Amino acid sequence: MGARGFVGFLLVVLMPGLADAADCIAVRHGEVSIVRDAGCDGLKLMSRAGDAPAANWIEFADPGNPAEWRYNDWIHRQAAARRTDRFAIESLYRSDRLISARYSFGSVNVDATRWTLFSPDDLVSLGAAANACWRQFSEQRGDGFAQAWPTERPWSDRDFEFRPVGNVMREIIGADVIDPQASTGRTRRVFIAVLRDQSRWSFSDSDAQIDFGKLLGRPSEPFYCTFVKADLQTIARPGAAIPP
Repeated sequence: MGARGFVGFLLVVLMPGLADAADCIAVRHGEVSIVRDAGCDGLKLMSRAGDAPAANWIEFADPGNPAEWRYNDWIHRQAAARRTDRFAIESLYRSDRLISARYSFGSVNVDATRWTLFSPDDLVSLGAAANACWRQFSEQRGDGFAQAWPTERPWSDRDFEFRPVGNVMREIIGADVIDPQASTGRTRRVFIAVLRDQSRWSFSDSDAQIDFGKLLGRPSEPFYCTFVKADLQTIARPGAAIPP
C-alpha cells in the first residue's frame, strides 16, 4: 500500500462518523432541511440576515478533521464574497471519501482521503465521460447541438493530460457563448475544461451531475450531464467505489 492509500485507510479508520454515505440535504418548496441520518451528524444550516440578498448554506458546527475544515473555509469565503448575490444550497453528499456540496452558483468537492479538492479523473475516465456527455446532449437536443458543438473523433484520456491554454471557461459561463464559431477545436477545449473542473461536478447517493452551462447561448437551458450509478460504473476507474 502506498503512502496515499495508507493515509486514506487511516482516515476511514479514525473517522467512524463518516462511515455511512448519505445525502444530507432535503429541499422542498424552497425550504432546506438537514436529513437526520447517521452520516449527517454535526451539520448546521446557516442563513444571512439584514439588507444583503438572501442566502443559505451548510457548515460543520465543530469541524473534526481537515476535510471539514477545508469545506468550512470554502463556504465562509463564498458567503463573504457574495454579499451582493443571492445563493442557496441545493444538495450535500457526505461519505468517508468525499464531501460534495452543490450551490446555486457552483459546487465544491473535498476529498477526505487527501484533505484536498477531489479530482474527477481519480474516479472516472474523463475521455469516456466526455463521449457519454456528448451523446447525451446530442440525443436530448438533436441536430442543433451536434451542429453547434461538432466533434470529429472520440475523446480519450490522453486529451485530458494537459491543461488547456487560456481562460476557456468564459465560453460557457454567463448569458452568452463568447466564442460563437462552431468548431471541433472549441468543442474539445470546452468539454476538457468542464470535465477537469471539480467545481462543475456534484455527487449524490444515486448519481453524479456535471454542469456544462448554457452551451447554446442566451436562449438555452443549462446543460447537465447526469450519470446514474449503473452508468457511472461503466466509466469508472478500476477499483473505484461508486458512489465515491
